Amino acid sequence: MSPLFRQKHKPDYYQHFTVLDLGSEFVKVLILTRQGSDAMVLGVAKEPQAPASIENGAIIELDRVIEASNRALETAEDMAGVIPGLATVGLAGELVKGFSSSVAYPRERPDSRVKESELRNMLQLVQRRALHEAEHLLELERAYGNLEARLIQSNITRVRIDGYPVANPIGYEGRHMDLTVFNTFAPLMQVGAVETVARDLDLDLVSMVSQPYAVARACAGDDAWEEGGIFIDMGGATTNVALLREGTVEGTRMFNLGGQALTRRIAGEFGLSFQDAEARKLRHSEGVLSPAERQRISGLLTGDVEVMLQGLHLSLVEMARDELLPANLYISGGASLLPEMGRELVKPAWREGLSFVREPDVRRLGPADVRNVTDATGLLQSPQDVTPLSLANHFLHQGSEQDELMNSVMEGVVKGLRL
Repeated sequence: MSPLFRQKHKPDYYQHFTVLDLGSEFVKVLILTRQGSDAMVLGVAKEPQAPASIENGAIIELDRVIEASNRALETAEDMAGVIPGLATVGLAGELVKGFSSSVAYPRERPDSRVKESELRNMLQLVQRRALHEAEHLLELERAYGNLEARLIQSNITRVRIDGYPVANPIGYEGRHMDLTVFNTFAPLMQVGAVETVARDLDLDLVSMVSQPYAVARACAGDDAWEEGGIFIDMGGATTNVALLREGTVEGTRMFNLGGQALTRRIAGEFGLSFQDAEARKLRHSEGVLSPAERQRISGLLTGDVEVMLQGLHLSLVEMARDELLPANLYISGGASLLPEMGRELVKPAWREGLSFVREPDVRRLGPADVRNVTDATGLLQSPQDVTPLSLANHFLHQGSEQDELMNSVMEGVVKGLRL
């Protein structure tokens, strides 16, 4: 898209924005307009990715991803009748690490009011701790060589003064201050490739966000905020997991197994092309195959679903930290539609060694579960659409989760650390 067509100084420049979901199988684009604190989808497009252009969430064939993204962008813009400049992009992949870090700070003068300098010192402490943890997590991925981590997202998720939650601690008195920050780190090379895509599309990249974090924040209802929840987004090449516990997203993990592996299994068994196997898998999800075909595919996929749940088990072991896990399980993505997935998730075998507060309850998410975003096109009706809609929700609320002062303090700390 030529820069001549993006009028970045129009009065309504901040009225519209773009969501770019760079999946391994499809590029998905949404064009939205703000409506107060909500947003409405005006344009939708989905364009197939070239084979192997994205692996493990990372862009391998940059030119091909840009070409597919440009086609999707133009289609969505034509449908919407507007050409926004602002954009947000979701990041996924096994090397994208998201986790919460907390610090408890006993104040020497509890009768004095909290000042900005005091908050800044706390944030510096918690961010340095987060950087060390991210470096440790990436160090464990030795098979990928030396990887430099870059902080792509940082949100203050919880502040308490003497045990009481506050939106902004500045001006409060108290003896103890507790601060929790959620950070997402990604390999510098992966981040740089995404920035290149946005630049070549002439998009003003406002934010990059961990996809499972966005899904958890956008889809968590009252039960999830009060009791906790585990959000499992089953994409084409990866499965993304977010743990919501005690009112905050504690961590996100991603592993390299998704719906494409199941499609390849069908293709190999039936001697089909990948596209024909994908179509047969979708018909199986819809329950329209013959009983004989349905039984054959079900027997074929059950083993692969069990392997996916082993990956989920390992992710939850890492995030649980020997504490009880919430019993609310929310699934989304194309593979969530498979009957084998729902059937195996309710079985106790995959969660052996994990401790839940009670017997887990599984619920599939859909577009209607994403708060504050409505679809005027009528085209977003699948669990596969939950992620791009959740990215839109994140774009809406990233500036309002804390007030401007809190955000400016955080930005100063991040720049000071040069992450």
